[in-house]
Amino acid sequence: MRTIVTILVMILLVQTTKAQELIFETTTGEIVTKSKFIDPFRKKTYNNITPYILKQTTNESLQNGDSYTINCLKYRNWENDPGDVHIIQVLHQGKEVLKLNKVDGWRYINKEPDGGITKTKFYYSIDLDKNTKVLIFVGIYIQSLPPYISMIVLKSGKATLVFNKPCYINEIKKQGNKIDFILRKDTLEYVNSSTPVNQPILKTLTMENGRMYFK
Repeated sequence: MRTIVTILVMILLVQTTKAQELIFETTTGEIVTKSKFIDPFRKKTYNNITPYILKQTTNESLQNGDSYTINCLKYRNWENDPGDVHIIQVLHQGKEVLKLNKVDGWRYINKEPDGGITKTKFYYSIDLDKNTKVLIFVGIYIQSLPPYISMIVLKSGKATLVFNKPCYINEIKKQGNKIDFILRKDTLEYVNSSTPVNQPILKTLTMENGRMYFK
């Protein structure tokens, strides 16, 4: 009987592992990203967009006492073009450790779900563990396309982009130390105000015990 129970538990663990995948690995304290979770940013060169306009600067402290400065900046002369901010600059002890430049930009997240998660004007801030924090930014909405969700991990004096994929944040669920972001990959179209033409394609991004899973 014990043997049967053990086998069933092992099968369940294997199925669970197959159903979800780590967004990034950690090797000797270093973040190892996976290209399948990071779409490249669209690149284009514009003139007269500098010096950038600082829209928000925040200090992010980890539970271990380490801290980072996050600067969110907007292109100059961009009042009638998309994006509330276009540059994300991360500093550690005054040194730039990451700079992202997104032509389409990111948006204010005041209308995005809360779920009891700490939010600034431009990003969610979540402690994965005492040594690691993730910042989650939401891209702009273009026509009927889902926005890009960009996730930056702060760890060991470094900042790493680990996720950049198009999807809506459908819902946020928090239970103890576990946080689930329910993401929707498609745009719903409706026959009327309550009847969708298509079914939502939902994925779950789970943060728990210092790790991030996607399933």
